[in-house]
Amino acid sequence: MPHDADDRRALFQRVVDDIVDQIRTGKLTPGDVLPTARRMADTYGVASMTAQRALRELQHRGLTYAVVGKGTFVHPQAPERIGTDADGHPIAATTQTPVISDNPALNRRLALYLLERDRISGKIVDAFTRKDTAAAWQATEELATLQQTHTDLADDLAAYEANLGRAAGSGAPEHAEPPAPKKARRNPKA
Repeated sequence: MPHDADDRRALFQRVVDDIVDQIRTGKLTPGDVLPTARRMADTYGVASMTAQRALRELQHRGLTYAVVGKGTFVHPQAPERIGTDADGHPIAATTQTPVISDNPALNRRLALYLLERDRISGKIVDAFTRKDTAAAWQATEELATLQQTHTDLADDLAAYEANLGRAAGSGAPEHAEPPAPKKARRNPKA
């Protein structure tokens, strides 16, 4: 796919835009592996460094994540982050997931957790479809274990969001007072 001489966008941006379009249309789906920089350079007719820059930009936008020795993968939340659902239909802006662009390690941890959660959820659906109650219970327990072992991820995400809100000048106080406990209602029948 050689580049158009009349296109004024930077070469790496053309590659990024094409991959974003593939995610938007569903040609690339969450968990799909992207080609290597060398293969991408051949496909798009650009230098290897240009392809590497495109891959870095996609990761910076939170649309992909890299696993050392495995490759670069489409992030589980990539369709939401570009404003489409898995079928390529536009979604409301309020349902989009924020990108953790300034913390790639946290972004990768979240992506890996979501991929594993989705894999286990698929096992649950398959088990229910086969009416295999034992397999459904086993997969449900596997999901519960996954959630339990990743409580630190939830804490780290909450801390990230809290710091993000403060950094954005939300005006939230440093130490907000917890809400007052609600008074227990008396049961008139007791």
